[in-house]
Amino acid sequence: MQSTESKTARAVIYRFLSRCFSHPDRELIELFGSARIQEFLQSWRYLDLDAEEAVTRITNWLVQYPDCETALLELDKEYARLFITAYPKAVAPPYSSVYLDREQQVWGSSTAQVARLYETAGLGMNENFHDIPDHIAAELEFVSYLILEQQEHNGNEADKTREMASIERKFLKEHLCKWAPLFLGRVGEYSKIDFYSAIARLTQKFIDYESKLAQTPE
Repeated sequence: MQSTESKTARAVIYRFLSRCFSHPDRELIELFGSARIQEFLQSWRYLDLDAEEAVTRITNWLVQYPDCETALLELDKEYARLFITAYPKAVAPPYSSVYLDREQQVWGSSTAQVARLYETAGLGMNENFHDIPDHIAAELEFVSYLILEQQEHNGNEADKTREMASIERKFLKEHLCKWAPLFLGRVGEYSKIDFYSAIARLTQKFIDYESKLAQTPE
């Protein structure tokens, strides 16, 4: 049985990793130099996991640039190369359908399944999110949402809590933990900058933890 603190830590980590795989902006760069990064690190410590090495690698990568704008330009270029525009095709497409569906294309059958699961959980796509529902950032954010929903309804809506917990476990076991390692392996292999290679390694460590957790009897 997970404690409330453990669930909160997991939700924080999922949301943070989702932010790291979203399209980069100035806020993401500044996050690594703010006090908020300590909240993230503390969440990892609470789960007896280590994130300091990865954060240090990213921080060291960032300080080589004279300002935030220059670092953001490099990060934006690498995001596009890895996930969107590399020739003849993106080397690490961030969509589950590429890894789970026989056709290995975006907007596959698993994309529709994910979208339906979002609806079942009462979650629609944010109007500011201009991408496909099975993007890695959307899926990581989804698990964070499921965890927080369980906490919100715990104690007063037992049926709702059980429903969200069931969706979370199913989503992890049958979906996210199946394709994320394949995607993260490509990011680690092809990334030319420390930011994404460090985030990929860190995310894989967390997915390993989550995979074991999802297999644990309720």
